[in-house]
Amino acid sequence: MPRWLILTIAVVGLAAAAVVEGVFSNRWHSSDAHAAAAKLEGVPASFGDWTSTDIEMAPKVLKVAEATGHISRIYTNRKNGTQVSVLMLCGPTGPIGAHTPEVCYAGSGYEMAGEPQKKTVVLPDQSVVTHWTVRFEKKSTVGELPQRVCWMWGVDGDWHASTNPRAEFALHSTLYKLYVQRAEPQPVTPTAAAATPDPIQEFLTEFLPEVKKALAAPVGHPAAK
Repeated sequence: MPRWLILTIAVVGLAAAAVVEGVFSNRWHSSDAHAAAAKLEGVPASFGDWTSTDIEMAPKVLKVAEATGHISRIYTNRKNGTQVSVLMLCGPTGPIGAHTPEVCYAGSGYEMAGEPQKKTVVLPDQSVVTHWTVRFEKKSTVGELPQRVCWMWGVDGDWHASTNPRAEFALHSTLYKLYVQRAEPQPVTPTAAAATPDPIQEFLTEFLPEVKKALAAPVGHPAAK
């Protein structure tokens, strides 16, 4: 192979690697990350039968996650009292795509009870969203309820249960990640789960269209009501 061709291939390879690394680290798109984070202001604190209370996040946690923006709330259904915790993060695709709940919850003493399952939510407009869900239990502490945790990644309000979000969303400089969590007091068997409405599924059916309005809106324009 001619020497000039070897050098050309090497240069192209280095350039490609630099581009990929630059996308993952958000080296060239910090303004994009802040603009995307600003859209979180449009996610409503109240909608339908749901109202919410903001929960303060520790700056150290947000720094570790490399989040440029976030929402942390407890939503309560006025009619039936159902509560779910919502954490939405926005930031560079690399870090936001890298962190998964089994790592985060393990640091708080929780362990996964089984393998994550992929679930589907059909929204009112018939669009489909997928998310991961698993039950976390704390083995060493009496009195702390197990937690059902769902998570997904997305861009512009379209969500997906990705197996490799860093690669799947590599062409996007910024990424959103959504966690929805609620206490799940009793072990849920497949039979019982099939016969009982899933509060998180019901919440997502109403919540995600509101999120879509906020995240799909152009920067600087309010979400359509």
